[in-house]
Amino acid sequence: MGAAPLRQVQRCCQRDGSGGAMGELQAFDDELGPEVRALAQALRDLFAGLGVSTRRYAARRSYDSSTVSRYLSGQRLPRWEFVLNLLHDVAEKRGTVPTPETMEMLRGLHNAALAAGKSPGHRVQLLQQRLAAADQEALRAAQRERWLEDTLRDREHRIRDLQLQLQLGAGPLDGEAARLREEIRQLQEELAEARELHRRAEERCAWLEGQLVEAEGRLKVTDPAPVTAGDAVLLAADSWARGEALAEALTVQITGDGRPLGNGLLLDPGTVVTTARVAHSFDASDEVDVGWMDKHVRGVLVERQPPEPEDPKELWPFPNLAVVRLLSPVVTYTPYPGLDPGWVPAPGTQLVVCAYGFGLAKAWGPYSCRLEIRGRTGGWLRAQGEFVGGLGGAPAFQAGTGLFAGLVSAWYEQRSLGLLTPVSAFRSLAAVGTGTAQ
Repeated sequence: MGAAPLRQVQRCCQRDGSGGAMGELQAFDDELGPEVRALAQALRDLFAGLGVSTRRYAARRSYDSSTVSRYLSGQRLPRWEFVLNLLHDVAEKRGTVPTPETMEMLRGLHNAALAAGKSPGHRVQLLQQRLAAADQEALRAAQRERWLEDTLRDREHRIRDLQLQLQLGAGPLDGEAARLREEIRQLQEELAEARELHRRAEERCAWLEGQLVEAEGRLKVTDPAPVTAGDAVLLAADSWARGEALAEALTVQITGDGRPLGNGLLLDPGTVVTTARVAHSFDASDEVDVGWMDKHVRGVLVERQPPEPEDPKELWPFPNLAVVRLLSPVVTYTPYPGLDPGWVPAPGTQLVVCAYGFGLAKAWGPYSCRLEIRGRTGGWLRAQGEFVGGLGGAPAFQAGTGLFAGLVSAWYEQRSLGLLTPVSAFRSLAAVGTGTAQ
């Protein structure tokens, strides 16, 4: 993409002296790829034209404000619909319409960012967009073909009428007949070209559709249907080793004052969801240490559901959830888990957990196990498996698909039966979005 269209975006989207809406955004991370950085910068230039905060724009469009911030910071790749909506919102404020050059520039930046992405989900999204563009091209080719066919039939009808008039001695109409015959010849040539273009367009659609089927098949998400969070589709986990690696990549450890508190789900680079019991020993004024892979960042509590139990020593009331916002979001190419709040794992569903707990050595350290859904108790999922102390807040993923099922919330003394807060309970959280991000 040339610099001229980008400068055009910057010029046409400058604010009319509005307040510093961009001051709330974080600086780009040094590890951000050039393609993602270019897209995020273009989105920032667009967003500056609105003159509002990310929270206000999120409320206007019914987006999650943290998701909008991550789009503008390059921490998450948005879907094309978000880019298009933002472009039209800015144009509406300016009293203009988006130019084809600006739209093409943004689409090119978005496609380049998707192509550079490491997640198979990015390839799926890129192929979806290419198929949509090819489908539009095929539709235009079909419309052109039909117009030429209709026009050709009209001219052929007119020349037959003219020939009939000549047979009836209507007078010197040879010149008109010659003109119509030449026009028919040209229309026939154009129609042949249009049919060839239509054929090629349909072939490209078929090829892209095949590529998309293959890419979706690599995700191996078959039941329930694959779901997304923003632009990222959850990877499949078709073996125990693959399942452990996936769970480990999306699980964090939470400690306070050097004391282990439990685990949590890395919902996105800046958000962790854990249980309210894990978050019971700290509040919004405290910072806790969040360990993820080989990194350690600080986080603060932003929500706890319910806020307080009547007796903390008893089972924390449903849904037993808390949200921790990271002060320094992690940068990772790990795909984020899809959330399907309507999914209820059936009895017998196998789940993979790879978190921290007090294992045989009685020391808090890496611990993995497999759980099996046995049924439901109220809103909870009832599971059987190798529960150990310290496993609270650990996310559990369906073996074979990698879909997120819920968080370990409690277990019985015999350590073989426990309760999980299911993904459906995430609907109660105001600090995170569920389902497909806007």
